[in-house]
Amino acid sequence: MKGTISDEIEVNVPASVAWELYGTLHLSRFIVQELPTLLNKVDVIEGDGSTGTVLKITFPEGTPGIPYFKERFNIVDDEKRYKQSQVIEGGYVDLGYTFYGIRFEVNEKDENSCITKFTVNYEVEDVRLASHAFTMFEPLQTVIRSAKTYLTNKTHI
Repeated sequence: MKGTISDEIEVNVPASVAWELYGTLHLSRFIVQELPTLLNKVDVIEGDGSTGTVLKITFPEGTPGIPYFKERFNIVDDEKRYKQSQVIEGGYVDLGYTFYGIRFEVNEKDENSCITKFTVNYEVEDVRLASHAFTMFEPLQTVIRSAKTYLTNKTHI
């Protein structure tokens, strides 16, 4: 079974400003610092935030389910402002997913605003496991909402 879930939000900053957060390792650091109930730690296993980078993402102690996962940035396109990653170890792979990928993108609306969007694509053979894909939906919504507040406040200081 294949599936997709996504959400988007308008942010009143230029797309280039939002991409400085979403298109780099700053996003992981932001989540750990500003949303410590979502992530405990992010270790860069290899890379510098560009295509091919591998991160180990560790959840806070006591988080039900999976303790960590590793993700690889399959595509980081600074020109089109999107980043596609895939879970390669732990997490949903350990739960039985054959594919679990997250895409963040920043689309220019006008010179002073943009739309930030996340999309989760997944593939699982046991349809009973498909509902687990939705457990990331709320945390990812929290990330884009918190990033919106952070970016808006940062540019208006």
